[in-house]
Amino acid sequence: MILMVIAFMESTMNYEALEQQIREIPEEYFPEIENFLKLLKNRIFVQNKNAEHFKRKLGGYEGMIKIADDFDDIPEGFEESL
Repeated sequence: MILMVIAFMESTMNYEALEQQIREIPEEYFPEIENFLKLLKNRIFVQNKNAEHFKRKLGGYEGMIKIADDFDDIPEGFEESL
């Protein structure tokens, strides 16, 4: 069923023809079509998210965060636990 939809989608880019194909499918198969469309939308979302313009750049907070000079020192009272 899904393979038929995929094969048809590969063969045409016409929305009207795709809509006609869906109208010919019995309603009991609609959940499969819906699942496939959700999968396809998720794949598109992931591909767009991984696009170069969405990638994080290192050093974005440089100069905005201050770390205390004694950051690596052992707090008082915790010496024995090491």
